[in-house]
Amino acid sequence: MPARIERRRNMNALSAFHNLDFTYPRVFNKSDADSMAAANKYLINGTHLACYLSHLHVYKQMIEDNIETALVLEDDVDMELDLMHRHEQIMQQVYEQYGRDWDMLYLGHCTWDRNEPVRSTKHNVSLYQAEYPVCMHAYAVTRDCAQRLAVLLEERLTTVGRDIDMILAVGVMYGMSIVLGTSPPYIVQIGRRELVSDLALLKDGDTAQSLTQSTLFHLNMRSTDPRTLPAYMIF
Repeated sequence: MPARIERRRNMNALSAFHNLDFTYPRVFNKSDADSMAAANKYLINGTHLACYLSHLHVYKQMIEDNIETALVLEDDVDMELDLMHRHEQIMQQVYEQYGRDWDMLYLGHCTWDRNEPVRSTKHNVSLYQAEYPVCMHAYAVTRDCAQRLAVLLEERLTTVGRDIDMILAVGVMYGMSIVLGTSPPYIVQIGRRELVSDLALLKDGDTAQSLTQSTLFHLNMRSTDPRTLPAYMIF
């Protein structure tokens, strides 16, 4: 990420505006991933492995530093202007319905989930238990879940050649974790048309998603108002 100047600029602006304290962990690029895949006989490589290893590194860091819960953000996100208001609503629902008995909370996801309720009003968000969550640009994860994921993902590198979000989604579908989602998502991806990615190509689908009021657009840091964008990713 240090080489991605525009992305770091966006993340610093989001951090300052919403009074969030970000830590920037190690991330892996395609070159790193290809070298590691060849040396360790991993079944995936390239950009998919780079993403996989970056998230796995976060889980290992959580375990090492004894972090109870972490919010994991990829560096291509934008947030609702009233982020804190929405997040307070969601966390109240989490504690009322699940207490501490949950593993992951997706604040952003890029496809419709069959368990997702009808969209709430513009400034309200609803909680649901996800059936098949897709995309990992914004989620909270507990330390207990990170410990399980670290073991699972290390093993899957040499036995299953799948992207990390697909491995996790299948695990959720079979009841391996309690994963919650938010509707509508209030942290979304900017999209590959507006923010070029070195880990994904536009031909793979644009990841741009709508926001009611974009923080970065409000700060004059986006060229497109996300209100005009689709709710979920177009493949």
